[in-house]
Amino acid sequence: AGGEDGDYTLNKVQMLLLHCEKAFGAAKGGEPPTREEIDQVASLVSTITARDMLGDSPAPSDRIVQYTDVYDGDDYTICLFQVPKGARLPMHNHPGMHVLSKVLFGELSVDAYDAVHQSDANGQAADSPPFEVSVSVKNDSWTENGKAHYTGPREGNIHEFRAVTDCCVLDVLAPPYDFSGGRRCTYYEVEKRHDGSHWASPVRCPPDYITRGVAYAGVPRDV
Repeated sequence: AGGEDGDYTLNKVQMLLLHCEKAFGAAKGGEPPTREEIDQVASLVSTITARDMLGDSPAPSDRIVQYTDVYDGDDYTICLFQVPKGARLPMHNHPGMHVLSKVLFGELSVDAYDAVHQSDANGQAADSPPFEVSVSVKNDSWTENGKAHYTGPREGNIHEFRAVTDCCVLDVLAPPYDFSGGRRCTYYEVEKRHDGSHWASPVRCPPDYITRGVAYAGVPRDV
């Protein structure tokens, strides 16, 4: 959009790309983002609305989780999950990753856990033995009126999202999953034992978790 002097005003998606490039991009030379850089991206993500990301795109009419790449790069990924009421993103991890999540519309219920021993947070084969986790949040309510939520390599790294209503979630992942480079997505079942401890068992992707890729049709991305 043009301003009073004919200048070009960036939309929120373009601003997010610039912020992510500064915090996570190739110019960092592989250096991890600082907390200040993460907080700057989080502050912007907290202000983003469904209209900022989706424009006038219609909401999905079917009952399957829909996944959209807004930006998919080597250093970070920006994506959308549109999740129908009653569906879930099953318990999974983000090995060595920084993730910012913002509900754009609707409500999610979230369970999140921290690995007691950090080496267990990096993902395992489905037949690996269980490992101990501690509860980060349980049945936490995330809504469009909330801020961006941070998941770090050690903070809430194993989590599950359940859709209380039809909802859409914006995710920024840095670095993204890399199935050939060791950042694989591992799924889990979490069990509470008689002594009150919680243990996570790696499992195969649950058969009820089906996603459909949908092309981005929101506001312009090119800066």
